[in-house]
Amino acid sequence: MEENLKKALSEMMVLALLHERDYYALELAPAIAQRSGGAITVTFTYAILYRMIDQGYICERPKQIAPDGRRRQYFGITEPGRDYFQRSWQAYRAFTTGVNRLVDSIQIEGKGGGDK
Repeated sequence: MEENLKKALSEMMVLALLHERDYYALELAPAIAQRSGGAITVTFTYAILYRMIDQGYICERPKQIAPDGRRRQYFGITEPGRDYFQRSWQAYRAFTTGVNRLVDSIQIEGKGGGDK
């Protein structure tokens, strides 16, 4: 289940980071791990980034010299990406609120699956 959640939420996490600043591809996974307190570790493929470029959510920025001195391709968020993030974030929050409400309403007494 964890891998499916990562796949489903990877775009939203990338877009959240890109609200703050432009990133190059290899910075994204460590940033997600660090910002999530180590709770989320992901392996990004360029396929995710290029899919988001095709969708118009992010764009390639001019190459820059990274802090390690290497020339890197940075990615930035677009206005459609900001709009998509806001819609995704609202849907995510509504969904997780509903799941939490449902699970909290069930009195699970150590039976492992919610059996009463």
